[in-house]
Amino acid sequence: MTSVIAVAGVTVGVAALIATLAVMTGFREDIRAKILGAQPHLLIQPASDQGLPEQDYSERFEGISEAVAWSPYVMGQALAKSEGGTQGVVVKGVDTVLEPKVTGLQSKVIQGDWQAISSANVLPAQPSGILLGKELAQSLRVGVGDRMILAVPTAENTGMGNLPFFFSFAVVGILQTGLYDYDSSLAVVSLPTAQKIFNLKGRYSGVGVRLKDADEFSGPAIKLQQRFSSQALVRSWLGMNRPLFAALQLEKVVMFLILALITLVAAFTILSNLLLVTAQRTREIGILRAMGATRGTIQRIFLLKGFLMGLIGTGVGTALGLGISFLLKHYEFVKLPADVYYVERLPVKVIPGDVVLVAVAAVVIVLLATLYPARAAAKLDALDAIRRV
Repeated sequence: MTSVIAVAGVTVGVAALIATLAVMTGFREDIRAKILGAQPHLLIQPASDQGLPEQDYSERFEGISEAVAWSPYVMGQALAKSEGGTQGVVVKGVDTVLEPKVTGLQSKVIQGDWQAISSANVLPAQPSGILLGKELAQSLRVGVGDRMILAVPTAENTGMGNLPFFFSFAVVGILQTGLYDYDSSLAVVSLPTAQKIFNLKGRYSGVGVRLKDADEFSGPAIKLQQRFSSQALVRSWLGMNRPLFAALQLEKVVMFLILALITLVAAFTILSNLLLVTAQRTREIGILRAMGATRGTIQRIFLLKGFLMGLIGTGVGTALGLGISFLLKHYEFVKLPADVYYVERLPVKVIPGDVVLVAVAAVVIVLLATLYPARAAAKLDALDAIRRV
């Protein structure tokens, strides 16, 4: 019975570790996918406030096979006003043809039309189209077809102080990236419109780049930095979101260490089980020693018993953990409020490396726990062991 309890402890610890790491990895990958769906893999930002000259930068990307697409953008801050409210926003001007090849923002439009932002000019009678993040649209209480105004600050002195410029827009679509920071503050307009309202005619705020592999950004970033030299600074998507992913990684490591304590408790159970066996089988150990069994033989017997208990518990626990992860992923037992987490179910992703790490760690912990009782059994003197009973 004590052996079964010890094995069950290892099983529970391993299963809990695998399932928890799968959920945490799923959240990380979900956040990563949403960020890459709204941000370029690389950002080329001007070194000064003057921006980058408006030109074809294709020659700068020649010979860099990792870069598959690039798109210019203009970005600035403004005050959005509608009949329903007022809120500060980040306005991004994009090329409606090139931007989908870099970020895929067009796939995040849940209402309206992506191409509609380039269908009109900034005129009071015929306002340009604008796409709003879902949370931002709710804050302003506007929907597709409603009108709104952007107030853009200016450094020009009109004689009455620095007054903002006002531009009228028609909401032509709603975006939902799944990231609150974007959905609550992002407004997307056409590139020429953004250049006009931010007084950046003939200039860009930067250039976004898409790579073949988002994780292999170091090489192309160095090459592009060399080609743009001091004119611009090249930044990666991970560099701009490093604190977030560092926190997620730290949380995963801490959870691993905390849940590993379950396996450690089970290892102590195995240790006590082997000590109990040593006490119960003292005479048998003495007889084996009297028949010629060496101390190493006795030690290996106990080590093998502990190893088998740990191996069985780890094997069953791994299967149970993978089963729980599969059920959570495919049958959606756990429901989440979409307005809080932006997902309706737990995102689960099992990484083979995590499973191997958990299994190896569990077996090693159990083996370490068996060393003391195995040595204690091996040290028993044959005659003393027989006389004790």
